[in-house]
Amino acid sequence: MHEDPPVISRRERNKINTTTRLLDAARTLFAEKGVAGTTIEDIAETADVARATFFNYFQNKSAVLQALWADQMARFNLVIDQQLSQDTPTIERLRNIFHAFVLGTIRQPNYLRNVIGELEQDWGTPEISKGRLDALHAALARLIEAGVAQGDVRTDYSSDFLAQMISAAYLSVQRNWRLDLTYDLATSCDEATRFLAAAIAPQKPTRAPAAAKATPASPAKKPVKKQ
Repeated sequence: MHEDPPVISRRERNKINTTTRLLDAARTLFAEKGVAGTTIEDIAETADVARATFFNYFQNKSAVLQALWADQMARFNLVIDQQLSQDTPTIERLRNIFHAFVLGTIRQPNYLRNVIGELEQDWGTPEISKGRLDALHAALARLIEAGVAQGDVRTDYSSDFLAQMISAAYLSVQRNWRLDLTYDLATSCDEATRFLAAAIAPQKPTRAPAAAKATPASPAKKPVKKQ
């Protein structure tokens, strides 16, 4: 039975619209001026809201960054949902996830470089970085668990461990792309997925080495009798 979507009040719609405008303004400014070069006043002015209104939605610029990360994580999960809805091998799904990041860097190169660099500064703050890593691992673990169910992912390691290894490769290509303007991201993503394909594939049972054939002992020589 089809259910009608819940009715959103005008007040709630206004809150959603204002939040969207503030985040869109932050994206534009972070791409143009960098995160450090953007002020709260800049964001409020670009979003066409009062400075006081900004603080009704975000405590500070770090809160804006956290909201942008949450939005990016939601989009990442949507990509995974889309891959899981298709009857394809796990490695093909993984390749498409890496490719989605490549496409994002084509559309928003400056924004992603600046924001990824800013988010990396939080790695030294466990209470922030652990939550972000856990979210990434959980998203990728869904991909691994689906692969285990369809028989194309190894089971001698846990889904969580394999998700950690994949996320390490994913974050590594992101960082290298951010730091090196000549970095061939598309090629590196292809190589990363080929490497991961071998790493997560079910392992063929190894045969025990055949026992060496015993060399027959030479017959003992009979002692020669002295005359």
